[in-house]
Amino acid sequence: MDIAEFDQFADEYHNLHEANIRITGEGPEYFSEYKTRDLSRVEQIVSGDVKKILDFGTGVGNSIPFLAKYFPGTSLFGTDVSDKSLTLARKRFDGLGEFSLFDGIKLPYSDGQFDLALATCVFHHIPAEEHIHLIQEVSRSLRSGGAFMIYEHNPFNPLTRHAVNTCPFDENAVLLTRAQVRKLFLKGGMEVVMQEYRVFFPAFLKFLRPLEKLLTWLPLGGQHFVVGKKL
Repeated sequence: MDIAEFDQFADEYHNLHEANIRITGEGPEYFSEYKTRDLSRVEQIVSGDVKKILDFGTGVGNSIPFLAKYFPGTSLFGTDVSDKSLTLARKRFDGLGEFSLFDGIKLPYSDGQFDLALATCVFHHIPAEEHIHLIQEVSRSLRSGGAFMIYEHNPFNPLTRHAVNTCPFDENAVLLTRAQVRKLFLKGGMEVVMQEYRVFFPAFLKFLRPLEKLLTWLPLGGQHFVVGKKL
């Protein structure tokens, strides 16, 4: 997906996302909080205090309020290639984070600026030949011992594939397996320190959700994440 496509869907992203995940019985906020809650578990892996967090591919900023909730007092930064999306993010979450335009090549941040970075369902929109460079660029912006979590849709889950195949925003998406994300981190020079399958049960089975912590090895979750640590 190019920048023009991101700009095209910026205004209607929330509604498109909400309609697309209706089958789960949950809204977009549930998934944004789910991912951020998982990121809070990564904090223990990071060497030292977490003071600055980068939301890479922040879009219209859906993760920002939950990052503020789970990391109180932390400085939050969001970046995206879509200026229109960032304008909406600023309007929605003014004062919660600082939003900057990314030119697609070099992040507008200094070396070692962040302790944690998060990319939620971003890389499947990016051409494969750009993946390693972007991981290295995010790594550059992390301090030594900092961590980068990539959260992606699981292509092995049939409901996930249906949702992606029927969503206009995901028209050109190419889903990545957990193994592929792991290899990207290794090729990008980062150490893989955590990887899990997540999001197993829709709302009508939410009484089973406490079991999810026992199923992180099972490749049937709706999504997965991999965490790379900067050496």
